[in-house]
Amino acid sequence: MSRERTSQRDPQNTQAWLIGSGIASLSAAVHLIHDGKVPANNIHLLDVHPGTGGAIKSCGDAENGYFLYSGGCLPYFHDRCVEELLSLVPSTENPDKSLLDGIREDEISNPPQKAAVTRLLKQENDGPHRVESESLQIGFRFRFDLIKIMLDSEKDLSGRIEEHLSKEFFDTTFWTLWSTAFALQPWHSILEFRRSLRKHLGDIDNLNNVRAIDRTKYTIYESIIQPITEYLKREGVNFKFGTKVSKLTLDEKAAHPTVTQIVMQDENNEDKVVTTTPDDLVMVTLGSTNSGSEMGSDREAPAAVASDLSGVLGSEWSLWNDLKQHGHGFGDPYSFTNPPPETHTSLETFTVTLQGSDFLRQYEQGTANKPGAGSLLSFIDSNWGLSISVPQQPVCPKQPSDVVVIWGYGLHPDKPGTFVPKTMRQCSGREIFTEVLSHLGFPVDELLPKSTTIPCLMPLATAPLMSRGAEHRPKVIPNKSSNLALLGQYVDIPEDTTLSMEYSVRGAQLAVYSAMGLPKSPPKSRTHLLLNVLDLLGGV
Repeated sequence: MSRERTSQRDPQNTQAWLIGSGIASLSAAVHLIHDGKVPANNIHLLDVHPGTGGAIKSCGDAENGYFLYSGGCLPYFHDRCVEELLSLVPSTENPDKSLLDGIREDEISNPPQKAAVTRLLKQENDGPHRVESESLQIGFRFRFDLIKIMLDSEKDLSGRIEEHLSKEFFDTTFWTLWSTAFALQPWHSILEFRRSLRKHLGDIDNLNNVRAIDRTKYTIYESIIQPITEYLKREGVNFKFGTKVSKLTLDEKAAHPTVTQIVMQDENNEDKVVTTTPDDLVMVTLGSTNSGSEMGSDREAPAAVASDLSGVLGSEWSLWNDLKQHGHGFGDPYSFTNPPPETHTSLETFTVTLQGSDFLRQYEQGTANKPGAGSLLSFIDSNWGLSISVPQQPVCPKQPSDVVVIWGYGLHPDKPGTFVPKTMRQCSGREIFTEVLSHLGFPVDELLPKSTTIPCLMPLATAPLMSRGAEHRPKVIPNKSSNLALLGQYVDIPEDTTLSMEYSVRGAQLAVYSAMGLPKSPPKSRTHLLLNVLDLLGGV
């Protein structure tokens, strides 16, 4: 992968300031230590939140209900960058082995379930029926359109997905399968759609099946975020939580952007200023998909979210807006936080905690799927665009053996339900689970009293999928900066697909290798074998 190369930096004289403590910053810290040879006590993570994780968190308990942010129990699509990161972090269960070793060994002791039988359900007169999804006959016209999108170069494509495909395409089973797997909407960027096709279309037959390497023992937060955090703390990395970075001062006279000061407020709301030199590093995670999120409860819907999100955008966005004032090359946060009329960037997620095994028994009987056999089960005629994930149990540490945790989301929280006559965002957790049980054809009166459902309305959940133009996303090293790198889901990384852990980790690797002047690049993003051949022949 091509990247901006800088002169080699002396790691002993480098103070690295990482703003944000999500997976992007955590990955950057690991690679600064391992590849950049920066002493751990020279690395400082600043975050306004009380702990690490960013958009990947989990909380709750069996009595009051668990809650998983951003599908923390879902298998996560990843590539070699995540695998490399996990190979560098010691396992919490056996420090002589890595996190990656632990996941692979778990495959032997706890092999994945056989392939999921049911991926899609559709309502018929006598109840829900399985929809064939193994062989997707979408017709010559749509096949041709998809191939053309995959083979066109990115410079020849722009705009929305719906501007390149007919309205009928969005009624196909293929679109339901693809859009629920990647949270895509017709108004999302055609370039994001193209990248997902090039990366994953060759695996469509197995897209919903769970490889062992795509699973973790517990949620991603407990199995990946926490072990990385503990490792970095043991190494001596300095974490400063409750710290809001409000401004970066840039040297306007420098040939390339150079950060000279970091202005912050600590947990006591006292102003502090850190002076930085060109020998230092400042790495900023841009934006957040969690901004403005509102949680509800089993009995109450999430609080209403204003259409104007400017009042709820956190420092991850205000800092980006501030950088944008320094000229071109810093992207455009407005293009992600202000969707055009008749579009939105919202998702509503929910986590269900169930007492007893009745739900799992009926789920296996109704779908022929074992828990953990498939990533998602989607309801093809759901007005809310509902999908659920029924993972292998337990999902959380200390989860009782008689408790089941499932997760789900709706792509269309502003539409009335198929069974519940309210929009999803107006519904309590109980009403959302009533809709789910009705789609499954399960007895509501029997299972609802045994459940606790916690919904979360996320107004910017799919914002990274909106824009892919050069004017929207800054490069990892903006304008050949001497000491500034940008991280997260909103930076420009060639070929890879956003809204994934892989994207954040790949960006962190690019930032470290470039900023430290290392003769190394992340591995090339995976694409379909046929496209690789065409690339070699100069055809794409």
